[in-house]
Amino acid sequence: MKRIAILGLGQFSKSVLTELLELKVEVFIIDKDRQAIDAYKDISAHAAVVDILTIDNLRRILPESTDAVIIDMGSSIEASILATSYCAKLRIKTIIARAETSAHAEILELVGATKVVFPDQEAAKRITPILLSSVLLNYLPVSGKLIIAELPLPDVLLGKTLISSELRRRYGLNLLSIREADGEFAACEPGYVFKHGDVGLFAGSDEELNRLTSTPEKGSWHKTNPMQFFKFFNRKPKE
Repeated sequence: MKRIAILGLGQFSKSVLTELLELKVEVFIIDKDRQAIDAYKDISAHAAVVDILTIDNLRRILPESTDAVIIDMGSSIEASILATSYCAKLRIKTIIARAETSAHAEILELVGATKVVFPDQEAAKRITPILLSSVLLNYLPVSGKLIIAELPLPDVLLGKTLISSELRRRYGLNLLSIREADGEFAACEPGYVFKHGDVGLFAGSDEELNRLTSTPEKGSWHKTNPMQFFKFFNRKPKE
């Protein structure tokens, strides 16, 4: 069974904790606020109230076999940096730390974080494009320029098979899955004929998806091209 520790009960780490409690993992929660810890006294998790976090405290509290740690110290940048550094010195393999700013993130990476997250900004990147589009169903920035987008198939693809559409050659896109009307997402066979009501799960860059959605054939599926907004979200979080 995996052992995962949570240092600091901020909004991000609380959400992660809620998910972890549904899984078969051993969870340790550490926070200086006893009331925050007491809120979880009836759950199956180990808990400790630590006012001043030191490497000796962590070494004493955490088992040597801790697989991963989530660090969320709220607005206390210094505390999150110290906690990350301590966990790295304890040779914890996976250290996920929440950052406030890009400068904060750089320091966290320097002292040992294996992944830095900006929960608020990442949520905005997913939600705002959907608000701006009347057709985009889901939008997920993955890494670099890669995105995954869920949207109804444009008219230019209807009546074509996956092979004849030449999505990869013409648009640089990969179709990961297809969902028929009132159905579930499933693998798309090469000979599958696209029809009205189908929803595709595409992987590519926003420029490549824009190439498909901007196709000038009659009967374009969108009133306003949703992809024109996406480059805005490729900026670094503000300081």
